[in-house]
Amino acid sequence: MVLAGTLLCVGVLAVPVAAGASSPTILTVAGAKTLGTLSAPSGVAVDKAGDIFIADTNQCRVLLVPSHSGSSYGLQVVAHRPSTLAGGTCGSKNVVGYPTGLAVDQHGDLFIAEATSQRVQMIRSGGHTLVNVAGTGSAGFNGDGRAAHASELNQPSGVGVDTSGNLFIADTANCRVRMMPASNGTYFGQVMVAQHLYTVAGNGVCGSGQRTGSAAMAQISNPVAVASDTAGDLFIADNGDQSILEVPATGGSHYGTTIAAGGIAPIVYAAGNGNGPYIQDGLPASGETAEMNDPEGIAVSPTGTLFITDGSQHCIRVVPSAAGAVFGRSMNAGDLYTLAGAIPINTASGLGNGTHWILTHMGVPIGIAVTPSGSVVFSDRNTNQVREIG
Repeated sequence: MVLAGTLLCVGVLAVPVAAGASSPTILTVAGAKTLGTLSAPSGVAVDKAGDIFIADTNQCRVLLVPSHSGSSYGLQVVAHRPSTLAGGTCGSKNVVGYPTGLAVDQHGDLFIAEATSQRVQMIRSGGHTLVNVAGTGSAGFNGDGRAAHASELNQPSGVGVDTSGNLFIADTANCRVRMMPASNGTYFGQVMVAQHLYTVAGNGVCGSGQRTGSAAMAQISNPVAVASDTAGDLFIADNGDQSILEVPATGGSHYGTTIAAGGIAPIVYAAGNGNGPYIQDGLPASGETAEMNDPEGIAVSPTGTLFITDGSQHCIRVVPSAAGAVFGRSMNAGDLYTLAGAIPINTASGLGNGTHWILTHMGVPIGIAVTPSGSVVFSDRNTNQVREIG
């Protein structure tokens, strides 16, 4: 018998939800026997129509899981059935080279980060031809202010796009986040030219120091994923520093942390080491008790709720921007919670010395995205699946 107000999960643990709320469900989008095979999927993205895009990394292709049947990107597709949008032959010249990060803009144009090919490619919504938009194909850093296609990148792992069409790139091995503006203007305190590339976070020194001034002069360490909210704030999954950083467009209090416009600060802090396991849910995200171990992906909902994949801790974490219910669970603003996956069990013998599972087991979650309906889509590199929580 299941009591009202509990959340069904795999394992022993039951997590309270709001009275009368429906329990979240989880389904497989791709990777099951009937939905095609995946190999180490990483980045995922969702467009405004609810179409899902998957970086099928080890098979060097990008998949489209359409929300409707008909014509899409020049292909004839069937609703909810994965189709290859680009790539599929590793090592060939006209393909996608081990894609890692994906982002889609308001027009349906898809951006693909290819870390080993040192570039970002784009597929326009009207067809499935690949166009190089950033990176020369050679690893390096040849400065800012150049045309994006003539600018060197070094293992670009993740991409994000804001509501204005500005592109952000996690330039991982350069320990920077770069921006390609869609139009001329001033962004994060810098004058920029459209389709040129600029550093908005990171001074090229890999670390976690010098975060008292502008984000571009601060150190970051191994950024792997980026996302933007409706206000134009930039979020960075800093895998090397085991934290989530924010670069706000407007100064003020962000998730309980005061940050100046164009400055940078951790809003999810890893106590400096990320050794895990974390202590428990419901503690301040910016405090030293908010242990993360392997932030791989980040997504932000229209209401500002952050969703983070923590690969080595086998879970998806949540930081609400306002107090309220998230997937039926009551949460406080600025605190850190587990939405799905592994959760520690604290006993008299110590903290975080046991594990149960909430909603589902998972291997190593990597990419994450929020759908227009509010569901969360994530990839699991170890189980070779993409799944949806809704």
